[in-house]
Amino acid sequence: MADTLEDPNVRANLRWGYLNRTFAEIGKALADPTIVLSLFVRQLGASNVLVGLLSTIRYGGWFLPQIFVAAHVQNRSRRGAVYIAAELSRCVGYAIIALLIFTIPGSPWLLPTFFVLFGISYLGHGMGSVPRFDVIGRAVPATRRGSYFARANLLAGVCGFGAGFLIRAVLRTNAPSPHVQPFAWLLLLSILFFGLAVGAFTLIREREPRVAAQRTPVRQSLGAIPSLLRGNVDYRRLVMALVFSDASRRVTDPFYIIFATEVLGAPLYVAGIYISTLLVSKIAANLLWDLLSRRFGNRLVLQISTAASFAVPAVALAFALMRLASVPWTAYGFAGVYVLMGIRDSGKYVGKRAVFLDLIPEEGRPMHWGTLNTLLGVVSVLPVLAGTLIDSLGYVITFSAVSAVSLVAVWSSLRIRKIPSSPT
Repeated sequence: MADTLEDPNVRANLRWGYLNRTFAEIGKALADPTIVLSLFVRQLGASNVLVGLLSTIRYGGWFLPQIFVAAHVQNRSRRGAVYIAAELSRCVGYAIIALLIFTIPGSPWLLPTFFVLFGISYLGHGMGSVPRFDVIGRAVPATRRGSYFARANLLAGVCGFGAGFLIRAVLRTNAPSPHVQPFAWLLLLSILFFGLAVGAFTLIREREPRVAAQRTPVRQSLGAIPSLLRGNVDYRRLVMALVFSDASRRVTDPFYIIFATEVLGAPLYVAGIYISTLLVSKIAANLLWDLLSRRFGNRLVLQISTAASFAVPAVALAFALMRLASVPWTAYGFAGVYVLMGIRDSGKYVGKRAVFLDLIPEEGRPMHWGTLNTLLGVVSVLPVLAGTLIDSLGYVITFSAVSAVSLVAVWSSLRIRKIPSSPT
């Protein structure tokens, strides 16, 4: 299959790829772990440590399995089926959680059962990441990768914008105490869109990959991590930039909605406003990423997103200080943090993938991608520690520390050399 936009198979693959991303983003927004599910577990009486555990399970479950999956799929000629099976497992987990919310909303077993099922769901979701990214990487022409990821994010943001209004409407409805049944409806709606995302993915015509001669044992894959990092200095710098950016992101992201509702005095339904703000920011930012990627390269997109990873906790710190000074209207002004989060997240989505594809040749991508995401999974324990830090030292010190950590990500991204897109 020719790697040109004139090829009808390429154009069709791009369309189905856009739809896959769009439906997945809507489903993610409706049951967003950072905002929606953080509020859900808080309604069940979860402490800050448990709120942090939610993020730890999310990222650990998503990232850590990937090097094992990479070792499994690198010698498979058809890898998309692994993604489909893995993503459907998340839908099953969410369906069981919704059923339990309807049937035992006040049970003390609901919270621990939720955490178990949530962990299983994200393990499945994480197992699908490597094959999905590999299929998409081979479906998109090399010269269009940055533009593709930006446009996919843009379309997803436009279509997902209404999810915030839907969340606001659902969470404003009256419900028995604890106020948890509306969250079951959000989970069911998210399942619908995750299913549509899988359906779109099944229509992508997977191009034959360059496969390894034989399956690499997991122990050998783990042992190869140091050599992968030593062998490509820019890949190593990309890993460092993403690890420190993700560390700052994971420590505080689950607590911004808790800070807004419990410290700034925002109502519960402000979650919908923040989701819509986040998606509008992503929409606007992706217009910029498309332009910058085509004119100046993918590296600049990554660098701007890491700069935003510093700005998010820095601005949150400013709001914490304003609250101490009793400045009014901070609850709604705090939506500015979610504007910066949209810039950070959309830029990272585009920059991470496009820069990675520029740096790593096709035959090495499954192992390098699995290694990268497994290393990112190692820092998934940080949100639990953040809950303890907030309880003991407060938001001001926590936001200050995270701002300092994110500066390392900025420095690492600036050291990645400018490399033109690979022709293959």
